Amino acid sequence: MSDKSIWATLSAIDCSKHVEKKGQFSYLAWTWAWAMVKERYPDANYEILKDKYFHGSDTMEVRVKVTIGGLSHTMWLPVLDFKNKPVINPDSFEINTSRMRCLVKCLAMFGLGHYIYAGESMPQEQPLEETPEMIRAAAEINECLEADDLHGAAQLWDEWTQEELQIIARAPSKGGQLTTSNRAKLKETAFRHALNEARGITMEGVGA
Repeated sequence: MSDKSIWATLSAIDCSKHVEKKGQFSYLAWTWAWAMVKERYPDANYEILKDKYFHGSDTMEVRVKVTIGGLSHTMWLPVLDFKNKPVINPDSFEINTSRMRCLVKCLAMFGLGHYIYAGESMPQEQPLEETPEMIRAAAEINECLEADDLHGAAQLWDEWTQEELQIIARAPSKGGQLTTSNRAKLKETAFRHALNEARGITMEGVGA
């Protein structure tokens, strides 16, 4: 299991409904975050490492290690108050709270909720990329349109989503395979009728 595959899985999870606000700062609920990880990676585990105490300022730093799929990340976090200021002589409750926040911060190293630490509210969608299947479909649609086989083109067209079709039918100047004249045919009424037929939509009885 690679770090890249774990990141792809966890970074795609929308955490927005489980973010808690403390003052001006946002925190992801650790119970939900850990549940999301365990659902996808049952063998995942975490370890509370030895705390670090700073005698000069009487403050403390907690540390947590998380292992998913044989890969480990370690994260550290000062014991902070609701203003994100270090707590002097923290009590057990404050230390435990910081440990759980440190756990969530460590999970962000694997991708879960990482955008929260970047000040974003939602995960960024990955841009859709052209696939070999799209390239082949574009060539086949172009051939059908070239032969004025609108029904064949419509059947091929209807197999793809709107986002995918934007790539398949992009302009030649942007690397698209469909010619300018054939792209124009896609906007004609005849092609729309063929597309309706491919989708089983009939206009009979309309206006009767």
